[in-house]
Amino acid sequence: MKFKTKDFTKTEISKSLDIYNFFIENSFSNFEEKKLSKSKFNLLLKNNIKNKLPFILAIEDSEVIGLAFVNKFREKSGYRFSYEHSIYVDPNFINNGYGNKILKELVKICKKITKIKNLIAVIGGKNNYASIKIHKNNGFQYIGTIKKAGFKKNKWVDSIYMQKRL
Repeated sequence: MKFKTKDFTKTEISKSLDIYNFFIENSFSNFEEKKLSKSKFNLLLKNNIKNKLPFILAIEDSEVIGLAFVNKFREKSGYRFSYEHSIYVDPNFINNGYGNKILKELVKICKKITKIKNLIAVIGGKNNYASIKIHKNNGFQYIGTIKKAGFKKNKWVDSIYMQKRL
């Protein structure tokens, strides 16, 4: 597996959007309720580039099998050193260790960016054991749970918070 951090093709962006939208539609790991359009996804990518924040694609045999990116944790200035990250793996490749490899690469990249001092994982659903496990295996510590933080598909969903100091 290799990682790509820039010069994405239209096909790679389209595949990344498909993966992202799969988790909007089929899980509680993303609290969006409606699929993202191409233009909104491109805006997310452009904002990451403009703010010099990581956006990476995991590539296997020329196919995008996962993506990860970092955003501000909160907009208030006092949070300026804390960033939230997101990781998504193509559902056809889940449970093969790819999420762990993508997270390792993301942490490695974030450590080189001096403004990022904290990485915060906001994990949707207390039953998202795989995400909790890969974060724990990569040095993230459990911080707490916000009960019923999100509401999706007529169901209340908890948010698990984990943190890694860089």
